[in-house]
Amino acid sequence: MSEYSVIEPKQLRSQKTQRKLLDALHHCLEEKFFEHISIKELAEHAGVSVGTFYRRFKDKESLLPLLYQDFGRDLDLWVTSLESQSYQTLNQAIKQLSLATLAFLEGKKSVFRTLHLNSRLHSQILASDKSVDRRQIYQRLANIMLNFSDEIQVEDANQAANMVVFIMVNTLLEKVLYPTLTPAIACEQTAEQFAQSLPKMLVAYLQKP
Repeated sequence: MSEYSVIEPKQLRSQKTQRKLLDALHHCLEEKFFEHISIKELAEHAGVSVGTFYRRFKDKESLLPLLYQDFGRDLDLWVTSLESQSYQTLNQAIKQLSLATLAFLEGKKSVFRTLHLNSRLHSQILASDKSVDRRQIYQRLANIMLNFSDEIQVEDANQAANMVVFIMVNTLLEKVLYPTLTPAIACEQTAEQFAQSLPKMLVAYLQKP
């Protein structure tokens, strides 16, 4: 596996070329898996030559850190939008978070699959985004629930809220990305049905004395 080294473009023209290639990757991911995309396809969709691609990147995998950074910005904007919403009760907040998480995952399914698989195979990708701290992202989601601390009855509310975020994200991710594989097949509900049912368990967990 190659190193994830990307030459940061200084010239506007180079920045535009990099953006075109990243947009081309997003486009190709809507039609096929990352491992099935060729550099020739990326270059064609970006409107550049294969030689231009290789002047910017060592290989196709070198685009992954840029994809991860791009996703990080989308993730930050998504959480910001959730923070701006009005929630009346803990139950309502968790229901809305569950459905919003499902919608976000489904809307970026191809990107999620690419990053989910490749970041586990090549952990260097996870260190490539210096602008968005994923731990803070998860804590911000937990904080939405912690606004209703008077309704949370467990001893360590922050730890419990983080557990809820972990369970919500991971289980919905499995239902969206791998619905016909284990462990998702253990639950016969559709992803939508699951997102509707999950809050009942999570609220019960937070309100257990």
